[in-house]
Amino acid sequence: MIVRDDEYLDFSKVPESRGVPVALYRVLVVGLVVIFAIGGAVVMLSGYGHHWPSNTTLRVPLNNPAP
Repeated sequence: MIVRDDEYLDFSKVPESRGVPVALYRVLVVGLVVIFAIGGAVVMLSGYGHHWPSNTTLRVPLNNPAP
């Protein structure tokens, strides 16, 4: 098969990157904000439903009193 000279691919140059898109930086920042927001919510709500100190918690008698 005969190929013309202008149809050959030129592999003499290394392709240049266009860099990281700006949208990727935005997604990264939003993701980090969400991660820290969820972590903060977990820390803030971790005491919900807990009664501390232990002297205010429910005392269950462990012995069986006679009826």
